Amino acid sequence: MSVCQWTLERSQARIGLHTFIEAILGMNKKNIEKEAPKYTSRLIVRLTPQLHKEIAEYAALCGLTTSAYARKRLEGKYPKQRLTDKEMEALNSLSDARGDIQKLFGFLKGRPLTERENILRSEIFMKRWRTSAEVILNRMIEIEKYLTQ
Repeated sequence: MSVCQWTLERSQARIGLHTFIEAILGMNKKNIEKEAPKYTSRLIVRLTPQLHKEIAEYAALCGLTTSAYARKRLEGKYPKQRLTDKEMEALNSLSDARGDIQKLFGFLKGRPLTERENILRSEIFMKRWRTSAEVILNRMIEIEKYLTQ
């Protein structure tokens, strides 16, 4: 599948800029893994069972092993938590809504000024646009409530 076909099948907003750039440059995980440093030295640390449990939980939230999480924290970095399925669904919905809004602006932008004015003055267009905008806005409100529960 060519890059052009791939970008037409999935929106850039949905797959993320990083993945999009990887696809364009032809990079894959094997190339990235080769560049990763080799960890050969060991550090043995004694922890209380409670602290060990907390570290394991934080690592799981970030999608990392306890060793990888501890390494990042020792480097002074703060690993980010992975998005939950609920958050991913919300993000995808927002991405879809954003795409719908961009389609509308793209449709209008490609028209001459006089035609845009006629379109925006059209009662039929405005009713359809209002209905579509209400659906998008209601979905965004649902997502916000979904994430704040």
